[in-house]
Amino acid sequence: MLLLDAEAISAVAHGPAGRRDRVRALIAEMRRRELPVGTVAAVLAEVVRGHPRDAGVFAGLRRERVEVHPVDTRAGVRAGQLLGAARADSEHAVDAFVVAVADLLGGAVIATVDPGDLELLASYANGVTVEDIGTSST
Repeated sequence: MLLLDAEAISAVAHGPAGRRDRVRALIAEMRRRELPVGTVAAVLAEVVRGHPRDAGVFAGLRRERVEVHPVDTRAGVRAGQLLGAARADSEHAVDAFVVAVADLLGGAVIATVDPGDLELLASYANGVTVEDIGTSST
């Protein structure tokens, strides 16, 4: 599974061409492998602002067939556990929700341009890896 963080969704919606192409390549690889692509509902709080520009976000989610996973009690508790294990504060809550959902789903690759915090949180999860879409590596 591939999970998109806020930067990855923004890249698909209206990001720089290089970053957009990198995310689309990851999505295409997941589709080729018949693996799901998703995000976490909490991530939408980082990319939706109630402006006309939001249309690009929703169009990108639809076009790429991105499943939005809810933040439920299990995800909230797991996110809190990850924050505690990493000794991180609540400013990293959305990242923790993404890692928690990945962990609860049995593992995932998380696409981001800011791998540091996600990698720290993922080090306390099982089968969760982080892909830096800000680089040109494959």
